[in-house]
Amino acid sequence: TADMADLGRQGVTLTMALMHKWDEKKAAEVDRLEAESDRYEDAIGTYLVQLSSRSMSVADSHLVNTLLHTISDFERISDHSVNLLESAEEMHQKEIHFSKDAQEELQVLEDAVQDTLSRTTDAFRKSDLHLASKVEPLEAVVNELVRAIKARHVARLQAGSCSIEYGFVLDDLLTNYERVCDHCSNVAVAQIEVAQDSFDTH
Repeated sequence: TADMADLGRQGVTLTMALMHKWDEKKAAEVDRLEAESDRYEDAIGTYLVQLSSRSMSVADSHLVNTLLHTISDFERISDHSVNLLESAEEMHQKEIHFSKDAQEELQVLEDAVQDTLSRTTDAFRKSDLHLASKVEPLEAVVNELVRAIKARHVARLQAGSCSIEYGFVLDDLLTNYERVCDHCSNVAVAQIEVAQDSFDTH
């Protein structure tokens, strides 16, 4: 599952690079990573469902249920990397270039999304609850950044310094970045809850 998490992180990181400079090979790699993530979800999900029919301790049973949700979150992150890829391709084909202000705002957001993803995948791989506890506050920061970028974009539209078409692409980007971080938050919260639960059962 940790390897699967890494596929999603790689996919999102690659698409961020494609926003700035289109590259067919990198685009194909994003699709490959997403297909790999789907295979992981099928294999791990099938195994966990078979496992859940066996007799297990309460803690193990809880862990299996949590992992089933977690693989779904990691798979959705890979799906969002493909959605982001479509936006990057549209920007490339239509030669859409955001204003300097919008680019700077997006850079701050992309850094925050990368940070959220890295902490989530690292916390999961290392079973690091302290790191996991940092994910939700970061997700809140991302939500706030998205809200601010949308507000400033509306102001630019009203001032006539940005087009509607740019707005559609920007909106898609923001929605996908926000969703990626929502899934990260789900994973981190589940990780903390499982740890507390197994702690309680002892």
